[in-house]
Amino acid sequence: MSLVMAFAGQAAADCPPVWNGQVQQAAQLRAWGQDAALPPAQFQRVAFALADCLSSPDPALRDELGFELLSAWMRAGRLTPQTLRLLSDRWLAVLKAPPDEAGFHAPFAALALSEVARVDRVQPYLQPPERDALLGAAAAWLRQWRDYRAHDDREGWRHGVAHGADLLMQLALNPAMDPEGAALALASLGAQVLAQGQVAYQHGEGERLARAARCALGRSAWSGAQVQAWLQAVLLPARGSTWDERRLRQVHNARQFLWPLYVGLQEQPDAGLRERALPAVRQALASLD
Repeated sequence: MSLVMAFAGQAAADCPPVWNGQVQQAAQLRAWGQDAALPPAQFQRVAFALADCLSSPDPALRDELGFELLSAWMRAGRLTPQTLRLLSDRWLAVLKAPPDEAGFHAPFAALALSEVARVDRVQPYLQPPERDALLGAAAAWLRQWRDYRAHDDREGWRHGVAHGADLLMQLALNPAMDPEGAALALASLGAQVLAQGQVAYQHGEGERLARAARCALGRSAWSGAQVQAWLQAVLLPARGSTWDERRLRQVHNARQFLWPLYVGLQEQPDAGLRERALPAVRQALASLD
């Protein structure tokens, strides 16, 4: 049995990881990660322990140790496709499980999966059914997510909407995404633009949703009329003849999404996409006045 499989079959590991009987701190692991001479199997084993950090209530363990190191190792090509598949299975299971009260694990599983999707985009290793499964799970999770907590000075980040948008953006940046997948991503992103009227976005959620939507629009086969119809459906709950707190939040969130989308599309090198999408975004902005 391989080292990776042996470790994957064990109960959840301690966080921070223990290696050779010693607890590994962030500084040690960062230095360790720079050593090109280390056997690859060591990275695979410790990666599974770092994955357990993503559910920690301690932001230093969850974000600075767990996610940052896993992201750095994935971007440096330190983790094998076998390890990435095992980690993906673990994180996808988190997205499919009922949300926990603390609300940390699923958002960071989504963010870690965005790095998995990035690896596959840069150096493809997933098969089409695996990529489709990742997209389906990501879209379903973001669409139903209702925990809008973003940042807390003591507890750190949750930021589920932004992390879910990042995952869909990485999938949409991949040339393998087809128009059907783009439509699925856009439906999911659109469902969170107004935050169900629950909160007024303050931590860049609208910009992250817009960035992902721009990438997905580039993979879609939508006409200008279809873009317009999508935006009308997204913004429909913000329409009304009277102003109350809920509608004020929705209009605020709509602008937080539409302005970055408009600017991003203006900078888009694809003239066809600009021609199809910009008029619809202009009209949507004007409708909010």
